This record gives sequence, C-alpha cells and structure tokens, in this order.
Amino acid sequence: MYKVNITQNLRRYNAPARGSKAWKTIYNRRTAVERAIGYLKEFFQLNNIRYRTGKRAKVHLDLVHLLYDGAKPACDRLTERLR
Repeated sequence: MYKVNITQNLRRYNAPARGSKAWKTIYNRRTAVERAIGYLKEFFQLNNIRYRTGKRAKVHLDLVHLLYDGAKPACDRLTERLR
C-alpha cells in the first residue's frame, strides 16, 4: 500500500477510492441525477432554449424544475394507487 498525494493526478488517485462503498453511493447518486437531467432535456425541450438573456433562460429552467418536482411525486402516488 502506498500513500499518494491525490493532488498529483485527480483522475487516477481520487477520494473516495474507486470501489469503496462511499464511491459507489456517490456514483449511484450522480447517475440518478444524470438520468433526471436527460429526461428533462428530452421531454421538456431544454435542449432548444433560445433566449437573448441568461435570466430568461434561468427562469424557464426554474419553472421546468418546479413542474417536474411537483409532477413526479404526484405520478408516483397515482401509480402506487393503481397497483
């Protein structure tokens, strides 16, 4: 076992170490976020936002997030009732 300063090569020597339980939980959380962002881009047309200012684009994104965050639990409750 070697002690290596992780600031040398962050891709090779990362914290937490690859394969550990902490790394797996972080990785699973990250992939879940990526799936949610992919869903939002596909079904809410977030790839096609075209505004002159970043403020309007941010407002659009915030409204889509509110809609998604409100609709997802409602859909989960409905599917739970149907089972």
